[in-house]
Amino acid sequence: MISSQIAYLADLGSKLILVMLFFASFLVLAFYIERKIFFRKYFHKDISDMINKIRKSESRTDVESILTNDNKEESKIIMRSLKDSKNDNPEKFEASVAVDIDLEKKSWEKYLLYFATVGSNAPFLGLLGTVLGLMQAFSDLALAARPDANAAMAGISNALITTVAGIVIAIPSVVIYNSFTKKVSRVSTNIKAVAKTVSRNF
Repeated sequence: MISSQIAYLADLGSKLILVMLFFASFLVLAFYIERKIFFRKYFHKDISDMINKIRKSESRTDVESILTNDNKEESKIIMRSLKDSKNDNPEKFEASVAVDIDLEKKSWEKYLLYFATVGSNAPFLGLLGTVLGLMQAFSDLALAARPDANAAMAGISNALITTVAGIVIAIPSVVIYNSFTKKVSRVSTNIKAVAKTVSRNF
């Protein structure tokens, strides 16, 4: 009686974990698309053109005009510090930009923790699902009136699906996490580079 209850709970747990993994993979895909659109819409892919324009500008007014017309997040952050009358020298200006970067970085890093969590924990969830599936398969084998090796192998094969699912979900999650971490770092570096270029006009 106890063995049958264990088999039922193990089977239920294994299926529940599989559902959780597929739901997690759906969220990974959805969050990836959202972040991809976010960075493509609001940030420059290459900042070198803007830096070259700023270098060629002859006055601070020209610089402000370039930044205002650009309408990307890099320019908006620079303009906030540029319009602040307290930032009357290059050091104060660059320090102000650095503070704004730190404040804005939270929104840039949105969902990164989720990608990291799924990437590091999905294989363990998959392994747990496999262990539960094996418990159910062996329990069914023990309760069977006539043990069938083929049925046992089929149960073990089904149990291994959760491990495969966990690994398949974890790999792209880690890749996505690394990709967006690098993108956030590049955005920060780009803004600081623009800030240093602008500070020459002080």
